[in-house]
Amino acid sequence: MYFRIMSINKDISFLLEKLLNSYRENKISYLNSADSQYQPSFNRFFNHQAITRNNMFFNISNILSEIGIEVEDVILKRPDIKQLMSTKIEREKENLFFKNLKKDIEIKEILHSLIKIDIKKNRIEIYKKHLKKISESIKTNKLYSDKINEKVYLNNL
Repeated sequence: MYFRIMSINKDISFLLEKLLNSYRENKISYLNSADSQYQPSFNRFFNHQAITRNNMFFNISNILSEIGIEVEDVILKRPDIKQLMSTKIEREKENLFFKNLKKDIEIKEILHSLIKIDIKKNRIEIYKKHLKKISESIKTNKLYSDKINEKVYLNNL
């Protein structure tokens, strides 16, 4: 029983660390997406999602601190150079909603895993709140992504 609990705690720690870095990367992705948007509604959406990811990041960093893990040790030290160095032209060529949608789906999977294995009710509530926000973001990203793809398709006719 002791080893099972230790294994679960190790799994929870691993998933929380992965989630923390995912939120950080996701925030950067949304900020980069906002920088390349000229349509105000899209820009607002991306900036709002970046703020939301930042808040989620701090929720998870607090949980890690509570369980005795130093957040500075968890955060990837080197930013993704490819992500940060992508030019505005390169970013405009891709469907940024779809790109962020993929990242949100990865986060959703991590949250589902945490909900299944964590036994602390207060943490599970946080995961569920995050899951709700991520699910809403996924729906909006899908909607906007479809609009962008439809517009591109119609322009190519």
